[in-house]
Amino acid sequence: MPDEIDAGVELKGLAEANRDMERWARELGPAVAAGLQGFARTIAGQVQGEVPVLTGTLAASVEVVDAGEGDELGLGIGIGDGVPYAGWIEFGGSRGRALIPEGRYLYPAAADAEPDFTQIASDIAEDTARSFPWSTPAL
Repeated sequence: MPDEIDAGVELKGLAEANRDMERWARELGPAVAAGLQGFARTIAGQVQGEVPVLTGTLAASVEVVDAGEGDELGLGIGIGDGVPYAGWIEFGGSRGRALIPEGRYLYPAAADAEPDFTQIASDIAEDTARSFPWSTPAL
């Protein structure tokens, strides 16, 4: 049965378009996450170069991490896993180190990278849309 939205108006291909959009959306997240891996590694490298180094443990703790939940794929940069003083170095707040709630290294690097991140993600979305096998409904 054709999809109808108003008397005398018939939309053909709406069901196919809905199915295609759902399939494309399922493919888009993994494509964007995969395409941003190199960019995330670059930002992680910048953060590693910014943190103070005494032993190198904190810098070595900077890593690209999976930030997704459930079926969602996400990408992030983490710092300080297993490094007890990481929070103090990043945020301060005691022992003579001023509190900076947004952090000194990770958030500023991410904020500076946002325009490039947005452009790369947009380009990936456009590329996947262009190469997606969209249905052609019978008229």
